[in-house]
Amino acid sequence: MEKIRERIYLASLLHDIGVFYQKADNGTVLNSYYLKGKCKEESSFCPFSAGEYKHKHTLWTAQFIEDNSIVLKHLLQEDLDNSLLDKDGLLFLAAGHHLAPDRLSTLGNIIKEADFLSSGIDFNLGEAEFDTERASFKKNCMLSVLETISIHNQNAGKKREWKTFPAAKLSLSKELFPQADSSAHQDYAQLWKEFEQEFKCIQADTYLAFAETLLALLFKYTGYIPADAIDFSDVSLYDHLKTTAALAVCMYDYRQSGGDCSQSPFLLVGADFSGIQSYIYQIVSKYAGKNLKGRSFYLHILSDAVVRYLLKELRLFQANVVYNSGGGFYLIAPNTPFHKEQLKKCVEVIENHLFKVHGTALYVAVDAVELSKDALLHRNGEDLRKVWADLFIKRDRKKMAKFATQIETDYAWFFNPFMQGGETERDSITGEEFAPDESVVKKGDLVLKSVTASQIDLGKELRATDLIVIKEGEPLAYWKDKVHVTPADLGFTYYFLKESDLKRMEDELRDAADKITILTLNGEKGNCDFMHAVEGACNINGIEFYGGNEFGFNHSVTFEDMCDNASFSRMGVLRMDVDNLGNIFQEGLPAERATLARFAALSRSFDFFFSGYLNTIWRETDPERSFIVYSGGDDVFIVGSWDVTIRLAEKIREDFRAYTCNNPSFTLSAGIAIIQPKFPIMKGADESGEEEQRAKSHSICLSDGVRLEKNSISFMDTPLNWDYEYRPVKALKDTLCTLLKEGKVPKSFLSKIMCHYANATIKEHRITHLKTYWMLTYDLNRMKERSCPEVINLINNCIKEVCDKTKKTLNGCAIETGYHALELWNFAARWAELEYRSNIVNANS
Repeated sequence: MEKIRERIYLASLLHDIGVFYQKADNGTVLNSYYLKGKCKEESSFCPFSAGEYKHKHTLWTAQFIEDNSIVLKHLLQEDLDNSLLDKDGLLFLAAGHHLAPDRLSTLGNIIKEADFLSSGIDFNLGEAEFDTERASFKKNCMLSVLETISIHNQNAGKKREWKTFPAAKLSLSKELFPQADSSAHQDYAQLWKEFEQEFKCIQADTYLAFAETLLALLFKYTGYIPADAIDFSDVSLYDHLKTTAALAVCMYDYRQSGGDCSQSPFLLVGADFSGIQSYIYQIVSKYAGKNLKGRSFYLHILSDAVVRYLLKELRLFQANVVYNSGGGFYLIAPNTPFHKEQLKKCVEVIENHLFKVHGTALYVAVDAVELSKDALLHRNGEDLRKVWADLFIKRDRKKMAKFATQIETDYAWFFNPFMQGGETERDSITGEEFAPDESVVKKGDLVLKSVTASQIDLGKELRATDLIVIKEGEPLAYWKDKVHVTPADLGFTYYFLKESDLKRMEDELRDAADKITILTLNGEKGNCDFMHAVEGACNINGIEFYGGNEFGFNHSVTFEDMCDNASFSRMGVLRMDVDNLGNIFQEGLPAERATLARFAALSRSFDFFFSGYLNTIWRETDPERSFIVYSGGDDVFIVGSWDVTIRLAEKIREDFRAYTCNNPSFTLSAGIAIIQPKFPIMKGADESGEEEQRAKSHSICLSDGVRLEKNSISFMDTPLNWDYEYRPVKALKDTLCTLLKEGKVPKSFLSKIMCHYANATIKEHRITHLKTYWMLTYDLNRMKERSCPEVINLINNCIKEVCDKTKKTLNGCAIETGYHALELWNFAARWAELEYRSNIVNANS
């Protein structure tokens, strides 16, 4: 039988599709609207136990393949009418995975065991028996894996009332957040109908194109359907199908190589890029807007190209990618001599190609560790968390010795001077000196390196890009006039097109077979539609999330424009990420629940929020005065008007809390540099990084003795805990702004607060210049003589809180903080002055 690996892959992707199909069926096996003929014969695929047949969803799996026999016959070139007799046929491989091992072929047992390993169930101990005809099975909702995470003994995994996802197709909408009661939104019948309609639109007639498009379709429709009604239903059907397919292919390759599958048949491959931050920010301010977006997106597709190169050379599929976002990726590969040797060669090629194009600016550390069945099943003292931690350590060690191979082979490049320095010609965007004999590209008054020029073109094109078309092998001659990039010359060319471009090239797309992948970028306003039916074309279709690709942003807008182009304007540079991410992956799941499918679900959850949903937050906040430079993995980098970046940070944090079901294990820290629009963006990024580090280093001790770390926002050199400090300080700022706007308090009140703060010489949150107490009291009391009752109350609060060390209030509101009250009054006054000045200028402009 030809293409056995592809058959195993496709069968694994479909093995539990009956879970979805059965949920859409209101009937039982006997009175089902969908089951017909031989697919109603329970003995064919359902194990018999305690006097009844179990796992009846397998009948719906078989029926689905029967329903689509016309589509599949051409693809499989097999007689589906006799597929019940062929244990290595697609139908039996997909539907028979719950049968006893002696009723299955060798290939069938591979899929059966991969199903167990994905779920973390010991193959040798059997499986839980469950009747999927029970009403509870058809109504159960999927929990969020994020709500189950627990670090620092938060005990999040021991809750009794859980939020659940509505059963819905993928979209970048808050409606897909976990809800207190989503059972009213479980319309599986309609969801299944839409899935089937799109399934029939898959035009591919090769295994690769068909299966990879199916994987994307499963992502869209089964990402919020629980895979398991027996155990804790916090893993989606998509993550289970995907990891089962990856493990099955690896086990098949391992067996074919002669390996003993009782050992360690898998490799966990991990990679992390170094130099991303400095590479993005290395831009001179004058031309920053022309290059920031393109430079950021280039890194995104560079990582994707590395992953695609590894999949190609290791003969793997997209399901083998556990995670790819934020400058890092993880793959599951077979632990065979071929794959280990091939991986070693691939790493050498990747390192050399990156070095040739980018020198020492970028480096990717790729390494692998063996992964055993024991680790996947948490037995014999092994667990997946330890394997993940070992990979982190091994990968980080490699980063400590980066460019070792290149130094050995090209010693002179590293240690012999060849640059001129001084006033030699440099790249207008990055300031980098041109190497001898390096080609120069001129764009108007700009003198650029070729890679910089392509990134400028990419940044401009992204605003109008609907689709990314990826061509494996030689670039397409008929699209040479389109903006395209071949990252690090790894054999994959990325084209940035409109929908109309695709329609004009239907004939060419048919000829390209499965060497072309068509990715829809985010989808129009987050609707995630991606099927592009080109009749007769054997192309792979999918969807790609990317933070910041929005058609609303005008790339001709300057930073000054975003900051209102007024006589008083300030730009905000926001950097933000998840706290304790390493601990979340290594400790967040108890060992017995640390399955591969859950790790995949955890990674995908972050990617959905930061690469996808963040676009929704940006669009709903103030897209005309900000833009997302980068958002992916767990990182955010946004530039905009200073006030908009603060509001964006608030909204991101607010929605992230809702998305993680207010799990205290998940917190965000943010840093915002407030700078002039013409300030060098590289320095602005450095300053926002320093602010972010202040936020991550910040801690407060509550009155009950509990110390809280991180979970803070910092700007104007002052970190504030989101929950206990930021809210009361913001409330005070709002009060000051309101009183200023209404003319009830003079602006000199702010000046007096800031002046007394400057003279107080505060050290370790204590006033060392003791005259401050009576000087502030005298000064502010004089203002009371000509003030209204509201302002008098404000002044009294300020005097009491500054002079009375026992006060734990800010303008009368309770606060938990380690700051002296004068520090917070000063910060609120500075913030209010900045906002008031901005409002005055905007009103007059």
